[in-house]
Amino acid sequence: MAADPLEHVPHDDAAYLIVDERWRILAASEWGGMVPDDGTGPLVGLPLRTVVGAEACMRLQDCGVATLSVENVEWALSAASFVLPGGTIRIVRTQEAQASLEAVVSLIVHEVRNPLSALRALVQGLEEVVGDGAQVSAYTTRLTDEIDRLGRLLVSMAQVAGPRARPPQLLVPLLELERVAATFRPELARRDIAIYVSVTPRVEPVMADPDQLQQLLVNLITNAADAMPRGGTVTLRARRDPRGRTVIAVEDTGAGMTPDEIERALRPRTSSKPGGMGLGLTVVRSIVRQCGARLRVTSSPGRGTTMAVTFPSAARAGGAVAVTPAREYTEE
Repeated sequence: MAADPLEHVPHDDAAYLIVDERWRILAASEWGGMVPDDGTGPLVGLPLRTVVGAEACMRLQDCGVATLSVENVEWALSAASFVLPGGTIRIVRTQEAQASLEAVVSLIVHEVRNPLSALRALVQGLEEVVGDGAQVSAYTTRLTDEIDRLGRLLVSMAQVAGPRARPPQLLVPLLELERVAATFRPELARRDIAIYVSVTPRVEPVMADPDQLQQLLVNLITNAADAMPRGGTVTLRARRDPRGRTVIAVEDTGAGMTPDEIERALRPRTSSKPGGMGLGLTVVRSIVRQCGARLRVTSSPGRGTTMAVTFPSAARAGGAVAVTPAREYTEE
């Protein structure tokens, strides 16, 4: 059996292509979600430009780095050349920009958390030394408030960068959706928002950390509710896509978004809420990536928004799969 040319490529969150001098693909590792569902097919033998586009390919040739956006997901590409006796080959590495962001955020959280705790302790010590005078208290209270604000920011950032708390489990979508719907129902009712669960027949379980799946749903439901200040409907839906994969979606009847607004919403540190940190969807995308899933946003002004997460087949992940019954628009 011929040796796999990618056998010794490092195993990380990136995907790799080997291309020849003419930038034609010789070998490919798992290409992740960079190629859309309707554009997968064999890559070996194709010109690189047909996979990443002419502009990205030209940037790789000229600069060695490029970025590519596929379905509102940004990918970072880099190319390294190696001269061999048989000619020059290049290894093209691609990684979702979200993964690079998580690495940077993790470093920031690690480096800032300890000195921030020390600052708070110093402020408390200062209060004890100088007493409780009103003038001093005004300054120390402001210092403490700012330190606590930075602490909350670190907690949000840690949610982006934090590793999965426990191994993934087979989760039944119907049970997970009904659990989070029951949690939100009283609060949403006070805001004149109805929440429903809809599960179509033969939906397979998904492989995920239950806490992370709930966190993902909480963030998406919160965003959906915020998009409906005058009330409306949130539908938590689970269905099978044409390839048999499970799709979990959160749909709202809010104001909807233009394509530019969708792009801005997916950027970190972009928030339409006063005082918001803009990390909610970044956390969602981090969880989606860790599950090996894909996030797709569908929206248009005046017609609401759908945030849909497509999970890889649980059967391929080695889990024993049993389909769940259908449940239409339940409200308990």
